Amino acid sequence: MLQIERRQMIIQYLEEHEAVTVEELAKLFNVAPMTIRRDLQFLEDKNIAARTFGGAVLKSRLIDEVPYENKSLANIEKKKKIADYAASLIRNGDTVILDAGTTNMEIARLLVNYKNLKIITTDLNIATFVSASTDFEILFPGGKVQNSTGSCYGSSTVDFLKNINADISFIGSSSVDIQHGITTPSMEKADVKRQMIKCSDKSILVADSSKFGKKSLIKVCNLNDFHGIITDSNLDELTADKIKSKKIKIKLV
Repeated sequence: MLQIERRQMIIQYLEEHEAVTVEELAKLFNVAPMTIRRDLQFLEDKNIAARTFGGAVLKSRLIDEVPYENKSLANIEKKKKIADYAASLIRNGDTVILDAGTTNMEIARLLVNYKNLKIITTDLNIATFVSASTDFEILFPGGKVQNSTGSCYGSSTVDFLKNINADISFIGSSSVDIQHGITTPSMEKADVKRQMIKCSDKSILVADSSKFGKKSLIKVCNLNDFHGIITDSNLDELTADKIKSKKIKIKLV
């Protein structure tokens, strides 16, 4: 197993259990305890985990902004399944908004076989990939670019989006809660997401199951403000049932 794969799986294990010991991870991955300690130190340096005596715990459930490199490590197979279903909702000729984030990057990777799309994205990584891989018309709003995530935000970004009429938008979130809706660490990021939803005929929340039951500082919107939610089949049954009881469409992939 490659180092990056093991660290990705440790992140997933932490998201599911919230706390781990060096001993249990060493047995799980059949590696030396020293290897696990280095992995946990790496995750602590990236602000994903906090080292404890003999192990580590997941960082606070009040989520801060996570650097792009960390996001790209986590739950990649789940994100690909979400992206597969999300891409099936797109039609040739659509104007598509892709929010910043690695789940939307996986959607972008699937668009190369479509025709005549217009792509609006606030993610530099997505814009760069699509421009290099397709001949689609690409609109990048600009504004302030956050170095750690490669996403743009701010009043000029929002003003640009106010002039857009999109067929469908895919909105990501690191914090999804039935009661609090989706939340984000900053007011500026929240304003961008709200405008993406507002200027789209249809808006879809794309978030893997690890994002549920978490909240951040600033509220973006309620879950019923979306036309649908796509997540993975690891979402616990109680949460899924509560969402369905609110007459919100949810697809588990």
